[in-house]
Amino acid sequence: MFRGIYAAATALDAAQQRQEVTAANLANSSTPGYKQQGVRFETFNLAIGRDQPPPPDIVGTRLAATYTDFRPSALQPTGNPTDLALGEPDQFFAVQGPTGTVFTRNGSFRLTAQGQLVTHAGYPLLGTTGPIAVPEGTGRVNVASDGSVTADGTPVGNVRLVRFADLTRLSPAGPTLYTAPQDMPPQDAAGRVAQGFREASNVNPTETMVGMIASTRYYEAAQRALRAIAESVQLNTRPQG
Repeated sequence: MFRGIYAAATALDAAQQRQEVTAANLANSSTPGYKQQGVRFETFNLAIGRDQPPPPDIVGTRLAATYTDFRPSALQPTGNPTDLALGEPDQFFAVQGPTGTVFTRNGSFRLTAQGQLVTHAGYPLLGTTGPIAVPEGTGRVNVASDGSVTADGTPVGNVRLVRFADLTRLSPAGPTLYTAPQDMPPQDAAGRVAQGFREASNVNPTETMVGMIASTRYYEAAQRALRAIAESVQLNTRPQG
């Protein structure tokens, strides 16, 4: 009896967590540079709330890990000179976040009144020597395929491009931002930059919607199972006579 309760209760929790991740993916299906998130589950044999191992017939499931699917997606032409896309699937832009450097494949930037190239959240795009900035009154900003930036023909910097030894160790710091552990510093790398393009999200809205429906069905099935077990317990514990 209790074996079924553990299984159904943890299945409810797993379905809810999967649904939350799926909903976030669907909400960001049109966000430039977004990489879809996924979840992995594993069975466990420890009873909820116990410090000691329970009998071996108690089963359940729990969240093992979340992960990011870094598969590249299509480049969308925008014609906007401050939109940039990376030509290599394992590279990132470096931007100055509120607590340090963070990394992104979202190349949808804007030019501030002070001449800085920043993300739409206001984080400056970093070059090899610091934030990229252009003089006030610049008429045209050009970013060459090697990342070099000119303002009306005058060089003003080079976009910093980085890669990492193991993408699975990056941690999300926002919908399209990532941080790296201290023991895995970014490696500066030459790459290709496409001006006037941006990378689309790699979320397939149709597949994601199907996944959301499936998660709902899993949740409902676990809910029915838990209700049936609870009703059975009540019947078996009801005083006789």
